[in-house]
Amino acid sequence: LKARPSASVVIYTGDAVSKSDILTKAEARFGLKVEGARVRLVRLRCRAVVEPRFYPVFTLLGQSLGTVVLALEALLKVVPEVFIDTMGCAFTYPVARLVFGCRVACYTHYPTISTDMLSLVERREESYNNRGAISRSALLSRAKLAYYRLFAGAYGVAGRCADSVMCNSAWTAAHIRDIWGVEAAVVFPPCNT
Repeated sequence: LKARPSASVVIYTGDAVSKSDILTKAEARFGLKVEGARVRLVRLRCRAVVEPRFYPVFTLLGQSLGTVVLALEALLKVVPEVFIDTMGCAFTYPVARLVFGCRVACYTHYPTISTDMLSLVERREESYNNRGAISRSALLSRAKLAYYRLFAGAYGVAGRCADSVMCNSAWTAAHIRDIWGVEAAVVFPPCNT
């Protein structure tokens, strides 16, 4: 922002939070002071479409399609020059880039699907992402593995729509590299030590 005095920041939010609260938090956490006049808060009404409670099965797919709806709402309100995602909503990247012509940057904290998740299903291990009823059934495990592989493929295609990819850890960057097929810069999050 210092290099481009005419640039502004658009923050899309579905939360009931004020611009002042966001700027105060950014300054406290990151030491980043931004003039309020250069920041525009855009309220999104469709935020509920990404809530996992609406998708008891096919949760990854439901939430990911929900982010597309949310991106359409956001980008129909304001189209930025650079669309920056810090929430891990990779399925919004093709919308921003291919439909609205934005450059896309992302900072991924945790991949939507990881090779670890695929491995748990493939090994038929009951886990956070693999219910016992599925892990005990060879047929359901094969079906879920096919779903996960298709989803991972689509996630990779969406992720490759980002012009700049950053991750918060080497672990996340490795999974992004494996699934998206791109190298990511590792940018460690700020932490109080």
